[in-house]
Amino acid sequence: MKTLVVGAGFAGAVIARELACTERYNVTVIDKRPHIAGNAYDPVHPESGARYHQYGPHIFHTNSGDVVDYLSQFTKWVPYRHQVRAILPGGQSAPMPINRDTLNTHYGLTLSSDEEMRDYLGQIREPIDEPANAEEHLFSIYGRELTELFFGRYTRKMWGLELSDMPISVVARLPVRYGQDPHYFNDEYQIMPADGYLALFEKMLDHENIQVRLNTAFDKAMESQYDHVFNSMPIDEYFDNEFGPLPYRSIRFEHRFNEVFDHDVPTVNFTDDGRYTRKTCWALYPACGGAPGDHVTYETPCSYEDNDFERYYPIKTVDGWPQRRYKQYEALAKQRDNVTFIGRCGQYQYYDMHQVVANSLMIAQKFLDGAR
Repeated sequence: MKTLVVGAGFAGAVIARELACTERYNVTVIDKRPHIAGNAYDPVHPESGARYHQYGPHIFHTNSGDVVDYLSQFTKWVPYRHQVRAILPGGQSAPMPINRDTLNTHYGLTLSSDEEMRDYLGQIREPIDEPANAEEHLFSIYGRELTELFFGRYTRKMWGLELSDMPISVVARLPVRYGQDPHYFNDEYQIMPADGYLALFEKMLDHENIQVRLNTAFDKAMESQYDHVFNSMPIDEYFDNEFGPLPYRSIRFEHRFNEVFDHDVPTVNFTDDGRYTRKTCWALYPACGGAPGDHVTYETPCSYEDNDFERYYPIKTVDGWPQRRYKQYEALAKQRDNVTFIGRCGQYQYYDMHQVVANSLMIAQKFLDGAR
């Protein structure tokens, strides 16, 4: 069978590999970009001579041993526990997510135990038993000042929305820490590809039954040439925005070279009202190389319409209108037997890398089971 996969990111590459390995499918993978690996693409920058993540930091973390085992066919790993610091109004930096050291630095305190931090937060938090949105959820943990400083301004820049407009799930992904643990994630597996993501994708797509065509945009006329199409393009765009466009946020990246970077963690968040949300020093990530300051990237969130329609983050709101609109497109998609929508834009779902791998393995298996 001839199969077309639209998109050479994690969603498309995993499905292409799974189908190709059955020896029953010839798979063509197309991507409108000039490279594979989707948003995980991490080439060597010609100016710095070091590796960087072209579409922003991609940190691999998961609790799924199955996903790690699957990807381990294509890469070796190095351990890496991600840390982020936030620049405070006084110019100091402190761990993010908020922990005991964050409070001590910001307020000039000397909290020395989990119990003391809990007691202090108990004095400043608001007693909201059933929070209705992300803002109330954070008020109930940190109070108003810390919520505004560490989350409110960042959210306005990142999402173009107020915290009160966003569901709790958007901020509940961050762990709440009462001790001094400075790490960003709690997952069992916190690792990075030893030779970078691009090398991982090159091995995954290296199969005699897979053909890759880059700089190739999808056209619906292609569907008649294949038995089935797995499509990661924006589902609203595929259906010509019949119910209106789905909202996304995008990011512009500003690269600076030979800049002083005086932090010991690779990513630093800005808590001010300026346009940047964070900056990243690539030399402090595994498999990137170089020296601190060689290449630092600043991020400015924006509407995808203002960034050449580069869609990065599906938007969730408390009232749920974007998800309701997506359901209308999903209903249209179910009427097409020869097309399956995949990935973040095809399924209008924010996926971490391990989640899109697990989801794509499930989609591929369901398809193969149905084809027997």
